[in-house]
Amino acid sequence: MNRLLLSKVMLLLLVACQSEEGTLPEREIKPLSVTEEKIEISDKITESEVTVTIGAIGDVLLHGRVYNLAETESGYDFLPMLENVKPLLEKPDFMMANQESMPGGIEIGLSTYPTFNSPKEIVSNLQELGIDMVIGANNHTIDRGVKAVESALDFYDEIGMEYVGVYRDSEDRNRERIVDVNTVSLGILSYTYGTNGIPLPEGHEDIVALIDQEKIEKEVKQLREKVDVVIVHMHWGAEYEREPNEKQRQLADKLSEAGVDIIFGHHPHVVQPIDVIKQEDGHETTVFYSLGNFLSGQTFDYTDIGGVATVEVTKKTKGEEVAIEIQSPYIEPTIVLPKEMGFRVYPFAEVEEKALNGSSVEDINRHVMKYLSE
Repeated sequence: MNRLLLSKVMLLLLVACQSEEGTLPEREIKPLSVTEEKIEISDKITESEVTVTIGAIGDVLLHGRVYNLAETESGYDFLPMLENVKPLLEKPDFMMANQESMPGGIEIGLSTYPTFNSPKEIVSNLQELGIDMVIGANNHTIDRGVKAVESALDFYDEIGMEYVGVYRDSEDRNRERIVDVNTVSLGILSYTYGTNGIPLPEGHEDIVALIDQEKIEKEVKQLREKVDVVIVHMHWGAEYEREPNEKQRQLADKLSEAGVDIIFGHHPHVVQPIDVIKQEDGHETTVFYSLGNFLSGQTFDYTDIGGVATVEVTKKTKGEEVAIEIQSPYIEPTIVLPKEMGFRVYPFAEVEEKALNGSSVEDINRHVMKYLSE
């Protein structure tokens, strides 16, 4: 009798612990819904978009008549010559300058054309004005030999100025110049057509990067895999020619095929037009064929005109997919006023003076943009 009663009680307890459908109570299902919510959150795709402005200026080529005017009791000061373009130099998120005359300093003796050696202060002054990197591959890089180069690079290191195109040794050259600008990674290279017939010093074959198509393509490919944007500075073309020659165009096309995104050109000492090269696979390369002189003592037609080149880079990220858009290439014309006005550099649009050859800022703008408007 007691056993029968106990069995009935146990049966009632089991039934009470079950729902009508015979499943677990509802409160024990809740953890499953929490897990499902977590999975849904982790599957959301992150999207972001950022735009940065990249800038560059042309040749900083300091003739004796320029640095003599910049001399002070304590050294050299180029800020009075450049202070009027400071807003243009500060505006881009990353700014580069072609330091054509090697700033080896007074320690080894200053010199002018044809073998330049400039005061170091030009670089620290440029840095104060907003320059983030100096370009060093040009036909005057080894005018005064290894000593001037090493003196300049020591100073760059001292003030924290990044450089490319000129190097201490092979180890320095193999150090990739990759810069992060607000999450947009830039890989930067620089090359020159030659060194005015001066042979590369024995044991210093990597002191300056020469144009070698096979080597350039290799270095571009290595960078292409690591960065969002590949930028190449080319010291090329014919002096004082306002249009790119066939060799420039061919090289630009080869660089575009290799995957270069932006090319900044130097050497002609006059401004040449901007162009956009389009490949069959959809890749596009923005080319500034020549940025002209930014600061120099040259007095030939158009050599007093330079510019601040800018281009916008937009990075769109959706999950693991990244898309890069390069747009709005532009050159803001600048003018170097003559010696009697202190070789001061101004935005061309802000002065009443015309260029040495009589050109106006409107003439220069039309020339710069003409390929893009065709």
